[in-house]
Amino acid sequence: MVLARLLYSGLLAGLLLVGPASAQEQPPSPQQPSPNAATLDAASSDTATTTAAPLGAQDPTLREVGETARSFGLRALGAVLVLVLTFFVINGVAFILETLAERNAERRLLYKRLVPIFRVLLWGIALYVVLRGIFDVDAQGLFAAAAAIGVAIGFAAQDLLKNIFGGLVILFDQSFQVGDKILVGGTYGEVTSIGLRSTRIVTPDDNLVTVPNAQVADGQVSNANAGELNCQVGTDLYLPGWVDEGRAKDIAYQSAVSSPYVYLEKPVVVLVKDEYDEGHLVHLKVKAYVIDTRYEALLASDITERARRAYRAEDLLPPMSHSHFGSSPSSPTPTGPPPAS
Repeated sequence: MVLARLLYSGLLAGLLLVGPASAQEQPPSPQQPSPNAATLDAASSDTATTTAAPLGAQDPTLREVGETARSFGLRALGAVLVLVLTFFVINGVAFILETLAERNAERRLLYKRLVPIFRVLLWGIALYVVLRGIFDVDAQGLFAAAAAIGVAIGFAAQDLLKNIFGGLVILFDQSFQVGDKILVGGTYGEVTSIGLRSTRIVTPDDNLVTVPNAQVADGQVSNANAGELNCQVGTDLYLPGWVDEGRAKDIAYQSAVSSPYVYLEKPVVVLVKDEYDEGHLVHLKVKAYVIDTRYEALLASDITERARRAYRAEDLLPPMSHSHFGSSPSSPTPTGPPPAS
């Protein structure tokens, strides 16, 4: 009995000792991750984040580069369109002004002078719109870029810059304008255009001569009409030295004032001068103003024709059989056979 009680008491004590220990050694619940798994998951997520970070950061950079390139391309296209449109507008304005000039003779020079002014003005507006409006260049950056470009171009194209500055000097100094008759560098003619690089002149022989603006600005320029529609025309008449200079002068004067090309609101002057070249000659210089610079040659030709007809009618112009103008008129030499002896 005593042994049975001792066994029973030992069994109860063993159960009490084994129960709490077994309760402490129960496996973890499947709903709660083990500490080791959580640590591994966190480490793997950190590694994945570290690996994916550069790829995620590269996407905005590439997108930004693409947007910048697209924006610059659109701006460049807009600048080209503005410049092309300006080119056609300038040609249209020049065509309109040239047409008005040809239809209105009194204001022809005024319309022609507006062509280079509009050309420079419209190109300046176009460049301002491109730089400030399209490319959004501030004033300080614009001045800095202009200075840098100016220095670079100055070393690369000095002659071109001289011509450009010469053209600006011509436009602002106004020593001559489009439509004027000028003499520059041995070339005389009508100014048809004044560009930034050169000036174009049409000679009386209908030849188009291009003169660099640097040469025009540095040389001497003779202006025949100085902005007016009329200009002075000199006509040379030659008679033998024995003629009555008073009568010859009156005929020359009447020939000038009766011409349809003469501008009678300004005086007509006839100058007389003796010349001795293979005989005694009377040189008459008729100075008259033409109604339009384009009729300059026609006025000189008309005065000469009228004067020669009048001189022949009054026997002031000797026949062509005389070898020298200075010889006096005489009876014609007989052409028959000599008398018999």
